Amino acid sequence: MPILGVLLMVNGIPQMQAMFRRKAKAVIAAARTSAKQGGDEVADAVRYLAPRDQGELVASVRVEQADTVKTRKGDREFIGVIVKAGDASTTISNDAGEIFQNARIQEFGTKNMPANPFFFPAWRLNRARIRSRISGSVSKAWKNG
Repeated sequence: MPILGVLLMVNGIPQMQAMFRRKAKAVIAAARTSAKQGGDEVADAVRYLAPRDQGELVASVRVEQADTVKTRKGDREFIGVIVKAGDASTTISNDAGEIFQNARIQEFGTKNMPANPFFFPAWRLNRARIRSRISGSVSKAWKNG
């Protein structure tokens, strides 16, 4: 029984590769710009929702550029930013001398203190809009890139 087949070829492979490289650069730049803008918005919301009497905590909220993120399965490449709260200036210790991060204690509470969430509510409030903006800017960059 004869086998039927078709040979498909793409002419202009170097031109196609150049086009994909150009589009990839545009997409990455657009994603970084939109992510930075979204990160700044989340950081502003976190600062607004943070307890007023926790000045160091409010001052510790920051947006950091990230090329990799740590996951349970190891480091993963990443295009975007990470919003963080808490640093060395916001650590506190208990009577036993154990050191804790005040940002986590405020967010989740302890058996002696109720939770005062500020970080994750700010993220949940903004995430759909930010994700939509990033997707839109990536699509636009791909079409125009």
